[in-house]
Amino acid sequence: MIEDDADRRADWPLLKDGAVTLFWRTSLFEQAKASLTSLSYALASIECISVEQFAADLGGALGWEQQFGYSPWSGNLNALAEGAATVAFPPSLCLALAFEGYHRLVAQDAEFAHGVLDVIEYQARNHLAAGRRLIVLVQTDEAHFVADNLGARRAMWNRAEWLDGGRR
Repeated sequence: MIEDDADRRADWPLLKDGAVTLFWRTSLFEQAKASLTSLSYALASIECISVEQFAADLGGALGWEQQFGYSPWSGNLNALAEGAATVAFPPSLCLALAFEGYHRLVAQDAEFAHGVLDVIEYQARNHLAAGRRLIVLVQTDEAHFVADNLGARRAMWNRAEWLDGGRR
């Protein structure tokens, strides 16, 4: 069997099932960060202490001030969608966000914490289609943490049949 070059890249296992990967063991989390850095990923590490601090740090990592002319990001998920969609990628076209201690964010605001991962997963797929890689590493001390239905998309009608009248 011939092994594809993509199978040997450290980022492939992190991307093949989606852009968001969970880690319980800190050592594996650190190893993944180092592997991505060695592949020329720009890495933004964010320790999750509070919702406010997380929003400020994530806004900084996404270049909020450069993109929108104000800072910090308010925590609005619709604004996050725009910020994640238009983030400036480094020349390598590879960006990784590493969220450490995500269980603290979940404990403070589970809906917000899920929403952040959902938005970034959705935008990461759009970036991937354009040849840019956005990966999110999530370290949590909660061994049974689950983040279901991230980046959910529905099947769309083609442009010619978009309107109901086009399917009659």
